[in-house]
Amino acid sequence: MNQSLFHHSKQQEYCPQCGAPLQIKQGKKGLFLGCSAYPECDYLRPLQRSEHKVLKTLDEICPKCGNLLQLKQGSFGMFIGCSHYPECDFVVREESETEEKIACPECKTGHLISRRGRQGKIFYGCDNFPKCKFSLPAKPYSVPCPTCHFPLSLLKSENGEKQIFQCANKTCRHIFEQ
Repeated sequence: MNQSLFHHSKQQEYCPQCGAPLQIKQGKKGLFLGCSAYPECDYLRPLQRSEHKVLKTLDEICPKCGNLLQLKQGSFGMFIGCSHYPECDFVVREESETEEKIACPECKTGHLISRRGRQGKIFYGCDNFPKCKFSLPAKPYSVPCPTCHFPLSLLKSENGEKQIFQCANKTCRHIFEQ
């Protein structure tokens, strides 16, 4: 095995909080630099920032800040976002015209939208996130539960004309036919 994989030419970096050497460590979200004096010192910094590669600058204006929009390549594919990120976090969201807008049952002001999690799995969450943290693991339907009267249900299965739903209320989870 090539020994150059384990050595780097960059000088040793030191912790800005306590002066101890920084070490490369592995966490849930990937590699990061952490203080070698942990747990006495809790300094850490991401090893590499997740930069989005700019593919093309568009002639369209960002509705949030007035700067130009860009076509970018991110970790989950291509998207259109503001050229002044991170100062402006505007991103064009794909919305299907055929999908009904389902109101968030928790905050009552937001709507549930399709989102993609860290591992790329699709879930449905409130568009008022992070103020409202309501989410569901599958597509919600406006079918109220006959037991607890929660306004949303998840489709479990379909058999011809029969649809089997499960209540989206975490405390109920009643399964019923529609």
